[in-house]
Amino acid sequence: MSNYKYKLSSIKAFAFDVDGVFTDGNVLVTDSGDLLRSHNAKDGFAVRMALLNGYPVAIITGGIS
Repeated sequence: MSNYKYKLSSIKAFAFDVDGVFTDGNVLVTDSGDLLRSHNAKDGFAVRMALLNGYPVAIITGGIS
């Protein structure tokens, strides 16, 4: 069987680097100097669905914001 569902069935977990994957690279600076990143709601939905379906999800970053 060579369809995509069969090929994807071997996936056991998801790992993402947040920078450039969940963000567009913009950093927002608040009045108090805190750094914030905006994330696409569709990415959050996909992560939630993965978790609800039993997949471990790791999101890593080198940033401090």
